[in-house]
Amino acid sequence: MALETPVVDIEYKRGDSRAIVFKLTNADTGDALDLTGWTAPVLAVNSEATPTDTSNELFKVTGSVLTPATAGKISFSPTTTDTDQTPATYFYDAQALDADTGKLTFVQGKFKIVQDIAKD
Repeated sequence: MALETPVVDIEYKRGDSRAIVFKLTNADTGDALDLTGWTAPVLAVNSEATPTDTSNELFKVTGSVLTPATAGKISFSPTTTDTDQTPATYFYDAQALDADTGKLTFVQGKFKIVQDIAKD
């Protein structure tokens, strides 16, 4: 059975630092995946859709599996410095090690940074 990585586009205000939370579900049943034993979630944002290295990486955020792990949620909290980027459409993916320490890219898409108004 081939696995497809879901595409979820994100729009984020420049300089914001709100958490980005993904809920992983079973595609067949819609039930939350049990993320017990999952580790090292990372979300990377890059100016290229298919980078060959990290030279155009804007930022990388280490996340965490939220408790209870049976709820299937992973959270990432970029800093204001991370997201203080030129407004544009970038690209991202998020990966984690599953309970068997297999690396899994569990979501990908466009990461659009839009201009903010408030400057404080």
